[in-house]
Amino acid sequence: MQQFLINEFGQSLGNKIYDLQQRKLQIILGLTTGKSNNQKITLTKTILQKVALYKVLQEKLSEQKKAYDTVEKYMLTIVGPKLNKQYSALEFIPGYFYMFRSIMIGTVNKSDNWVTEVIKNDSTSVEYNITKCLWYDACVENDCLELCKIFCDVDHVIYDSMKKVKFIRTGTLGTGSKCCDFCFLNKKKINEA
Repeated sequence: MQQFLINEFGQSLGNKIYDLQQRKLQIILGLTTGKSNNQKITLTKTILQKVALYKVLQEKLSEQKKAYDTVEKYMLTIVGPKLNKQYSALEFIPGYFYMFRSIMIGTVNKSDNWVTEVIKNDSTSVEYNITKCLWYDACVENDCLELCKIFCDVDHVIYDSMKKVKFIRTGTLGTGSKCCDFCFLNKKKINEA
């Protein structure tokens, strides 16, 4: 994040924003209560860093749109592609979809970051609805619900360009839907049909 900020704002201002973001993160973490240890880890490493950056950018830039656009650029050009690369790097493995769906279902079922209802989990697709989401809750709790849309949009950067998996979603909590509906289709099975 620090290098991104330096690239965006120059050495001096980029470092200053990063330092302020780190301080803001500690303040926000100190005010965060009622979370499990697992949720605290996710909040610290993943969610609240971006919330803190957004808050600092709003203060420093005095313009909400510029702050939003900067966090969006960071998420869509740095964070999303990095995660996409991790998933895509394994697509050469035979039976990749089986491994992929096991990871996805295992992640959402074993973590209290979400409340999830699995709709389908077989060789053709894995589908589930998330009705409670730590990312959404953190944005609401920190009075920046608009930021949640960026977290939702990153999923498309992560999954849309995969060669063996097709990602479909019609709505998210962060965009006003009653749930985040995830559908991952096995492209091999689609092509055979």
